[in-house]
Amino acid sequence: MICSLCNFPITDNKIDDQGRKYHICSKCELIQLDGKLYLSMEDEKKRYELHENSADNKGYLTYLNNIITNSITPFLNPGNRILDFGCGPEKTWAEILKEKGFRVSTFDPFFDNNEWMSKNYNAITAIEVFEHMLSPAKDLESLSNGLRTGNYLIIRTMLHDNNWDTFKKWWYKEDPTHVSFYSSVTINYICKTWNFELKQIKDLCEIVLKKL
Repeated sequence: MICSLCNFPITDNKIDDQGRKYHICSKCELIQLDGKLYLSMEDEKKRYELHENSADNKGYLTYLNNIITNSITPFLNPGNRILDFGCGPEKTWAEILKEKGFRVSTFDPFFDNNEWMSKNYNAITAIEVFEHMLSPAKDLESLSNGLRTGNYLIIRTMLHDNNWDTFKKWWYKEDPTHVSFYSSVTINYICKTWNFELKQIKDLCEIVLKKL
């Protein structure tokens, strides 16, 4: 098989302690769950509907406000237009951004499927989205095309350290909807391929890319 991000032939396949198979790309370091283990779209949607991501969850609000402090306000100004890519059923992130003075549009393949493509976004945010991507290259092509030069792609996903012994015990992969995992090498590959400048990797989870 070939890597779903960089199209490089994959020869490294490993099984974790739960018997799940993963494909590891030696070029871009994407680690992807074997496709036979993906949930159906119906089951995937049901899983998302169980997430406690409403404005009533104070812990979740603190988490989102920290992302704004770390990865939004250093790069964007109130009045800028942001697309919340993968907004989920509650759209809590979009509402917080609106409260901060941003103009926000939303998209989600399960809960808000619309024609989002535009060249008018100052930033696209993908908060806890990249780990769910079945076809990262296809999604990144769309995201890149939705941004003008000088605008931002802001990602929140946890990065792995390219160590299988660590990865196979990693709690982050236990969510059955988490299928794609990236490292700092993967992020650099994304930058080179889709013409981004890496502006930030904070705490191995908050990534800010600027379109060149």
